[in-house]
Amino acid sequence: MGRDALKRLREELGMSQETLAEEIGAAVSTVASWERGEATPRPRNRRRYAEALDITVDELDAILDADARPNDADIVLDPSWTLGRARDLAAALSTDGGTAPMPSGAAARLVHEWLVTDPPQTVELTAGRRIGDAAVDRVIARTDQLRHLDDYVAGRSLHAAVDREVRATAALVRSASYSDAVGRRLLAALADLCQLAGWTNADAGLHRAAERYYAAGLSAAHAAGDRQLAGQLVSSLAYHLANTGPPRDAVLLAQSAVAGAKAATGVVRALFGERLAWAHARAGDRVETDRALGRVEDAYASPSGDGPEWAYWLDELEIDVMAGRCWTELGVAERARPLLERALAGYDDQRSREAALYLSWLAEAHLLAGDVDEAARTAQRVLALTIATASARSDARLDRLHHLLNPYGAVDEVRDFQDGYRSAGFGQR
Repeated sequence: MGRDALKRLREELGMSQETLAEEIGAAVSTVASWERGEATPRPRNRRRYAEALDITVDELDAILDADARPNDADIVLDPSWTLGRARDLAAALSTDGGTAPMPSGAAARLVHEWLVTDPPQTVELTAGRRIGDAAVDRVIARTDQLRHLDDYVAGRSLHAAVDREVRATAALVRSASYSDAVGRRLLAALADLCQLAGWTNADAGLHRAAERYYAAGLSAAHAAGDRQLAGQLVSSLAYHLANTGPPRDAVLLAQSAVAGAKAATGVVRALFGERLAWAHARAGDRVETDRALGRVEDAYASPSGDGPEWAYWLDELEIDVMAGRCWTELGVAERARPLLERALAGYDDQRSREAALYLSWLAEAHLLAGDVDEAARTAQRVLALTIATASARSDARLDRLHHLLNPYGAVDEVRDFQDGYRSAGFGQR
């Protein structure tokens, strides 16, 4: 079941694209791009779209997630963790799929080039020759480029490029010829790509697809014998579940990642510890959150060498942000505000998704402290950044600010924010 189902459902109801577009308040070209699989409806549009097609939002999500992604049954996590079973896993990840809409500017050109140029993995496979370390090095380099591109291009615009890279690498794992040592490096590269695919799919609002990528990446990392990378997949899944599922399940997973990282570098232990702290905060456990945050600082300060490339972004500023987020989540404004204000003082607004997310927690902390005017002014900055950001995460945070500020509609700054929120088309569910 893929995007063809959207067209079929519309036609069964006797609606043209024009009629459907008018009913849900979207452009005809937008509806057409959804049906072709060239774009994915934002979360705020999905309820109207589902209602117009006479299906539930969950049914609509299932149709969207099925497009260009492996089915749950296709990803087999086998207890033997052998190279042969990992090839089977790769087969489930190598199907073709659609693309996402392009962002604007220089980043858009990079993403476009990624989508229209054959990956070197495909070229290697077509050539039919035995691959070696140089081919794996190219996969790793491309993954690092995509990871850094994610700093500036949010999930709805980037996930298709990452998905395509996963499929090409999975095809190489499945069909190419290589030594056992090269195969294990290739599996680790595939696992790293799956983690990035999980992150970008979650940022696009494709939560089930994200979970499947994390699970598949864990299988590949385990087959490669890379315990640290396997911990990264478990920790990433824990963070995802802390945001979308039962927090106690997230705590258990995050604890498992931390327990398995005792021999990892300080940076990795700090990263896994941050995600555990967030899971505790989401579960409402102040004592364990405080304890986990203290361990994060200790781990980051320990002289244990540099972290892997996938942890490049973690620094003292990001540690302060996570601590501020945790204390905001727990309703402790007096601890949250100084941390977030210090971290955001010189933050790069070109990283619009992160800037929007971090400012949203600062706005919430201001509101917790009773500073409604400042909360609304900060929320207006969040709105301006979110309008330019193709991220389901920032959309959700903006929706939360709208909800939290609703009782203060008599305040001028709040009214300005709410007017801008509605004018930009948010909240149309």
